[in-house]
Amino acid sequence: MTEETTSENIANEAVNPVEPATENIQPVTPEEPVAHPRKTDKYQMLLAINIILFLALAVLYVLFFSKNGNNASGKIAQTLQKAGSGTMKVAFINNDSVLAHYDLVTKLSDELAGKTKRLEGEIASKQKAFEKDASYFQEQVQKKALSDQSAQEIYAQLQQNQQSIIDLRDKYAMELQQNQLDMNVVVLDSVMNFLKRYNDKYKFDYILGFTKGGNILYANDTLDITNDVIKELNNQYRIATPAK
Repeated sequence: MTEETTSENIANEAVNPVEPATENIQPVTPEEPVAHPRKTDKYQMLLAINIILFLALAVLYVLFFSKNGNNASGKIAQTLQKAGSGTMKVAFINNDSVLAHYDLVTKLSDELAGKTKRLEGEIASKQKAFEKDASYFQEQVQKKALSDQSAQEIYAQLQQNQQSIIDLRDKYAMELQQNQLDMNVVVLDSVMNFLKRYNDKYKFDYILGFTKGGNILYANDTLDITNDVIKELNNQYRIATPAK
């Protein structure tokens, strides 16, 4: 078999796999793992807050009804008496509104969106360079300008480059996911720590988190302290982080 015939065989074996392979590394779109979090980050954050609040209420329930079992009935009686007399103070905040209007959330969301755009650009640039190299390799093989050994070496390098792009895309997707989780924790800690200070003044027994479609199906609007909480949250945030 001549060298030209061998190169053609390599072209058939090497070029064809490269073309489908490039389809596996399409420039990042919203369907890819490295997607714009701007459209989903607030929903994910809201879900995380709801889960944590639900767990907190579950722990509160267990502690209330199981701790000091001998005094449980007395505590229940006191709670019922307090609720029945109207002295139990309850308020709620709208989680959606807090996430939409809290300046800290806006800042962190913008930072995460900017990082996502930068990483997407890096992946897209590497993808474009890979496709260019793969196309040039195909042209050279078709022109029979490569020896058998050269074709094999270039093909192996293209496969390695392709896998590197896939690995990098997966790495960035995991990194952005962790950033999202970290962001959720920062916002939740900020709100909960603020509410502790806020409640020093108002002495509510409970401040609930209301979310449309969540666990609280109805709430009296007179108990809504969302606007005041958002105002105070932003005031404290702006004091802590003055504009540069």
